[in-house]
Amino acid sequence: MIRRKALALLGAASLMPPAAYAQEFSITVSTTPVDSGGEPYFAYETGFFKEAGLNVTLVPASNGAAIAAAVASGAVDVGNSNVVSIAQAHQKGIPFVIVAPGGLYNTRTPSAILMVPKKSTARSARDLGGKTIAVNTLRGLPQYGTQAWLDKHGGDSSTVRFVEMSSPDILSALASERIDAAVLVEPFVTPATQTATPIAHPFDAIAPAFLITAHFTTLDWARAHPAVVTRLQSVIVKTAAWANKNHDRSGQILMKYAKLNEDTLHTMLRTVFAERLDPAQIQPVIDLAAKYGGIPTFPAGELLYR
Repeated sequence: MIRRKALALLGAASLMPPAAYAQEFSITVSTTPVDSGGEPYFAYETGFFKEAGLNVTLVPASNGAAIAAAVASGAVDVGNSNVVSIAQAHQKGIPFVIVAPGGLYNTRTPSAILMVPKKSTARSARDLGGKTIAVNTLRGLPQYGTQAWLDKHGGDSSTVRFVEMSSPDILSALASERIDAAVLVEPFVTPATQTATPIAHPFDAIAPAFLITAHFTTLDWARAHPAVVTRLQSVIVKTAAWANKNHDRSGQILMKYAKLNEDTLHTMLRTVFAERLDPAQIQPVIDLAAKYGGIPTFPAGELLYR
């Protein structure tokens, strides 16, 4: 009888919202308005944040480096950025910790493309020796991934000049041939094909699959807000599973924040989101940053908040 009563009480409790959710927490989350950084937008628009008792203010940013600086300074609580920026900050003594996964790169659905102007004859890594290549973040994943591809395919990345531009500016620079090549990610790949030619998937040189972006904060903030971190982690995992299955709905949300048109949305490759944190999907990015960014390599587990 006691066991039946206990089970009945447990069943009733499972129908109620968690007691902790009676308290709402307000936090700021910064991300980029692209598909790989889309989870905070998706969670906001679907109400997943609200359901978890999180009152989230979204802070858009142009690139991962800007987000890392905002989190480090305390201007925002949590950021969604590329793993390279997080790893580099970690090795500089900035106590960043990854609290939830983000977008995955997979060779089957390559979302980063190396492109040259339509009139360019460059088609190989050797052809780009001494040229100027634009990326949206210097000393980040686009640059280091391209360097790895150049060196792996017979080129010499040390002879290449990398310049930083916003993705819209890259589109203009390719069209006017002010640069020799550029790395673009969705949703800018499809518009670029009007004036540029894809020649490679540079991230394939890093690993067949790896974590591109992750949600992170400082160790001090995470330790001071354990309940918020737990809720955030559950929301991101739920959002990842939802986004992987609901491209139509997530696409509509992406159109709102990334200012996409219908044609671009329906032709672009969509991001696959990681539904768990796997150090094996982070280690290749750390090793890449060590090789081309000059930081000592370290075990991926050091970045994970536990």
